[in-house]
Amino acid sequence: MSKSVQSFAIVALIFLAPLAGCFGDTESPTVDLKEIILIDHLAPGEVTIKTGQWHDILLDGDGFRLQAPRDVLFFVNGSIILDGMIEVVGDDILNAKLLTTPYTTDANLTLIHPDGTSSKVILEIEEAIPIVNGEDWFQKMDFITSVCSDSTQCGGYINRWMGTPNLALERAASFFQGHFEGLGYETNILRVIDHGNPTQPESLNVIAWKAGRSSECVQGMGSHFDIAPPGGPPGGGTYEGAYDNTAGTVSMMLFAKAMVDLEFECDTFLALWSSEEEGLRGSNAFANNDCDYCLPHDKELRFYINMDMMGVSWPALKPSGEPYPYHAWSGPDSDPETQDVELTTILEEVHRDILKAPMNLTIDGTFGAGCDQHWGEHDNLVMDVHEDTFGRSDHVTFRNLGAQTIFHLGAYDADYDAYHSPSDTLDNMVEMTGGQAELEKAIEFVMWAAMLEFLLADQTPEVRNIEF
Repeated sequence: MSKSVQSFAIVALIFLAPLAGCFGDTESPTVDLKEIILIDHLAPGEVTIKTGQWHDILLDGDGFRLQAPRDVLFFVNGSIILDGMIEVVGDDILNAKLLTTPYTTDANLTLIHPDGTSSKVILEIEEAIPIVNGEDWFQKMDFITSVCSDSTQCGGYINRWMGTPNLALERAASFFQGHFEGLGYETNILRVIDHGNPTQPESLNVIAWKAGRSSECVQGMGSHFDIAPPGGPPGGGTYEGAYDNTAGTVSMMLFAKAMVDLEFECDTFLALWSSEEEGLRGSNAFANNDCDYCLPHDKELRFYINMDMMGVSWPALKPSGEPYPYHAWSGPDSDPETQDVELTTILEEVHRDILKAPMNLTIDGTFGAGCDQHWGEHDNLVMDVHEDTFGRSDHVTFRNLGAQTIFHLGAYDADYDAYHSPSDTLDNMVEMTGGQAELEKAIEFVMWAAMLEFLLADQTPEVRNIEF
């Protein structure tokens, strides 16, 4: 080799050396992970991650970052971290929480070092009872819908028809109010007589409030707790109203428990509406009146998520062996050719990327009923998850005020003929879904979807009132 070539090679090595990390192995030199990460106060190799449950994380070391896969969720200061990345800044030790879904199979993390190299954090994972689960839902459903002489064993909160007076409805409202109050929420029973038509029933709602970081916005979730009155169409009315809508009511009770220690950006209401069966009168009374416990009109109403008729849905199977449909519709959908609201992105991300639902699953045929604008594209699709204008429940009240909304719904009409009939019982739901375990799986999935949608929307600034 000539001296000139040799000199050039030496100079090249000098200049290329700092770039070697960009092209070479990204693995960091061996580190003692327990000096940097503790999970539930244990070193990563000593802890087992339980699906659907909270775990504490301590991360130490300036500039160290921890990256999670999409279905492993980080929370800092009580709020979800959208990009799944947490970082230590300065000398502080970062306190965070980790939450997997019930469907997470790989909870391994990536530790990114200050120099850009990385280490794998291998975590053992095992199935467990999640913080929101079908078993708790079923037990609460059974307590509410069962009638017996021992009030410690069953509540008998049936016959919840809207009317004045209906002592059964009043008794149920007091029970639900006590549940939210017992968890620490500021909870009130809101009564509004709709003026101008005294023949219509009054509205009686249970409203639980949680203060947010900002005093300038409001958001919420809800379901109606009244049921179709005797003689009501199409099935002649009901008594338990198990599917419509004790199912959604109990989901709200479980959400309240799961979210009590979380922090939200906006003032948040968790609501149980009355008079949905009479034309959304309860949610309209809350949203459009001026009263102490009503929706504040001086704050931006960002979004609302609605729970109505759930559990008789995927992954449960019909007696025919086909899966029941699963509906989740975001809105408003002003233009069917384009996506109108950011909440649609969250809706799809939760189902596709976090919960890993089979988004392309179809049946050989069509389902009995569905959405308004896109049913021709979705009539055989099990996971009917998209933006649409479909109404017929309390989300319409808030959509009309500019809020972005999501409406969760399972089978109805031709796919579940007990709708609005005396056959709408918990026992019938069990029978029609192939057993208690299958019903619990179905309701657990939709509850996790709705809860995750709420947590992500809370931290997504683009989820705004469309009139702002």
